[in-house]
Amino acid sequence: MIEFTEAQKRAYKRFIDARNGVGIGRYGKGNSGPVIPLSGVIRTVDMAGMNHPLFEENDEWLEYLSASTAWWDIEPEFRKTERMSMIRGDYGDVDSWREKKTQVKEI
Repeated sequence: MIEFTEAQKRAYKRFIDARNGVGIGRYGKGNSGPVIPLSGVIRTVDMAGMNHPLFEENDEWLEYLSASTAWWDIEPEFRKTERMSMIRGDYGDVDSWREKKTQVKEI
C-alpha cells in the first residue's frame, strides 16, 4: 500500500474526481454522464454588434488541468522513477520508430 501525506491524498482525490468528471479513460461508472469536450472552450457565442465572438469556458476541463498539475507537482518521486518510459527502453522494440527491413525485392 502506498502511503501519501495529507496534501498528496487531497491532491490525488481531486485529480481522480476531475479525471472521472471529464470522462478520460474508462473508470468509475463508465459513459453515463454527458460528453465533456477536451478543450478550454465549450462554445463561442456571436453577439450582435460586437466585432468578436464571446467564449464560454469549459470549467470541467480547466479543473482537470489544474488538478492534474497540482497532483504531478507533489506526486511521490518513486512513482516518477518506476513509471515505464520508451526513452529508457522499457517497452523494447514494440514502439520503436526504426524502419524495419522490407522483404519485397525492388524491380
